[in-house]
Amino acid sequence: MSKPTLAILVNLVAPTRIRLYEHLATAFDVHILHGAMEHNRRSWESPRVQGAEVRRVRGWQFQWTERINGRPFDSRFLHIELAYISELLRLRPDAVISLEMGFRSLVAAAYGAVFGKPVWIWWGGTLHTECYAGWVKKALRRCFAGWVKQWISYGQTSTEYLLSLGIARERILQVQNCVDERLYAFHSVPALDIEPKPVLLHVGQMIARKGVAELLNSAAQLQQEGLIFSLVLVGDGPDRNDLESMASRLALKNVHFYPAQHAHALSSFYNSCDALVFPTLRDVWGLVANEAILCGLPVLCSCYAGCAQELFDSESIFDPADHTQFVNGLRKAITGKLPGGDVSRLTTSIEVGDAIVSAVMKTLGRSASQTAAAQTDEKTKVAALHGS
Repeated sequence: MSKPTLAILVNLVAPTRIRLYEHLATAFDVHILHGAMEHNRRSWESPRVQGAEVRRVRGWQFQWTERINGRPFDSRFLHIELAYISELLRLRPDAVISLEMGFRSLVAAAYGAVFGKPVWIWWGGTLHTECYAGWVKKALRRCFAGWVKQWISYGQTSTEYLLSLGIARERILQVQNCVDERLYAFHSVPALDIEPKPVLLHVGQMIARKGVAELLNSAAQLQQEGLIFSLVLVGDGPDRNDLESMASRLALKNVHFYPAQHAHALSSFYNSCDALVFPTLRDVWGLVANEAILCGLPVLCSCYAGCAQELFDSESIFDPADHTQFVNGLRKAITGKLPGGDVSRLTTSIEVGDAIVSAVMKTLGRSASQTAAAQTDEKTKVAALHGS
């Protein structure tokens, strides 16, 4: 039996999702349609997905700066690619998966309504991240909730948001945001040899949303108390120069800034450090947590990360907006009292792919036996977490 055609509509092809897409391509004729590169993702390489067609869709990209209390907080992007319409008409896919609730998902939903094809919206926002959405976005999402029948959520926190829109639980396939385990589930050679230890790591954009300023303030207080440690920050962004200046003003010692790294190089940074600090003030998930767990690092995780409750116990979770909580959490990381990450809480990209294959095939009227070639046994799933 020939493979059904599946179109996946995304703004960008994330390196962390490539293994998942390749797994979907074992069951479907996959065509990934994406927009133009965003300036804050320059470290991402040109996407190559084995077994799938990857095509850039032409259109417009609009960028602006989100401000909170008059200060820059995050870079925002809007993709309007009219060519999604012609691409879907050219491909005539049997099913469509579209990320988020924006223009491309409107196009996907319209295609599904006109041609009677199942459309899945893959959603990651949480009650916390979406409380800042304007009234136009909120109204549009209510429309999506009543129109689209099939949903994929990143995890429990994004499921909670979809439920708040009135979407029935049985219409939501809850998976987990995942990474390509092949990039992290092996012991790579450390990229750094930094003293003094312990070495605390932060990986992420240099923007206010990521909580880096709060990290520097808390680290400075602990050094003033006499604790000795090093701090490594990996990433780029519009606030980088200001954050470096801030570290100097605070007289922080043993702090090292590195540019954003390609995905295949990050494991060497994780394996050079003793704990990851993830102080985000707003994140739909936080894949750096997955990456750190795969590399065997303890994680101090913000309560504002969508992954927090799903991947960690309470002793690993803190409020980065509360200076006292931040200092106490950082002290635990420095003194070795932070619990190690639990790899069993992670869902592999293969398992996520299997769940999506089964759900999409069901909407196409295909039986489980007809999708067996795309499924893997338990040994393969376990091996995925160990980089085999």
